Amino acid sequence: MTYYIDPDELAVSINDPGTRVVDVRAGLGSAGAGREAWEREHIPGAPFADWIADWGDTEHPVEGMLARPQQFADLLSRLGVTPETSVVAYDDNQLFTASRFAWALQHYGHEDVRVLNGGLPAWIAKGHPTASDAVEIEATTYPVPAPGGLRAELSDVQEALEDGSTRLVDCRMDMTYDAAGAHIPGATRLPAPDLVGADGSFLDVAQVQSKAEAAGVDREHPTILYCGGGVSASAAFVALREAGFENVRVYDGSWSEWSTYSDTPKEANQT
Repeated sequence: MTYYIDPDELAVSINDPGTRVVDVRAGLGSAGAGREAWEREHIPGAPFADWIADWGDTEHPVEGMLARPQQFADLLSRLGVTPETSVVAYDDNQLFTASRFAWALQHYGHEDVRVLNGGLPAWIAKGHPTASDAVEIEATTYPVPAPGGLRAELSDVQEALEDGSTRLVDCRMDMTYDAAGAHIPGATRLPAPDLVGADGSFLDVAQVQSKAEAAGVDREHPTILYCGGGVSASAAFVALREAGFENVRVYDGSWSEWSTYSDTPKEANQT
């Protein structure tokens, strides 16, 4: 499958009853920024789902961890999604929450999901309409999904450090990486923003493969991706899967979780 859908292709299928477009925009430092942006302007018919409040684990001490199966099923039911629905997620092309939603859906076994390439800015640039009205959705009953193997936990990263056969890749943007001053020992770098071209679209397969190889990612060894909170790592996950790298997982807690423990090893960034 291909993970990306361009605005013109989406415009053709947007009224298909088997397609559900979902707005998952978010803003760092402002809990309500995504919903406020949706209220101002969104793709017609697209409901909003907040990555913290709606599909984040609200009981976990680390904010933004993936929702548990029942909560995720409840969300998909409210969004009118069935196991047969083709889901298209979009963001603002700044914070990669659409990629995270795609990763979350696939982790829970929903394969038919695409990311709007270039996000809402690309949709608008192509001259497609937006709306600001409320969206009425007929709810469904989505079955409680079984977690798949696309999510790594802290214990998985600890095991990876011990066995040495799993690649660890840090996908934080430069500003976040530099501000933290440290990383998980042995992790190479593949910043998620480097996977987006000047036109706002994700790089093509050959370019992603080249960057992946430079970061030490190969098809023979399993790879765990992490970032600050699991969002940028999801963008790298989607790009790598699109480029044919199947053996990749996202460390959900990422640096937000790893850095909170005094006994987890950290390695200072080189200046």
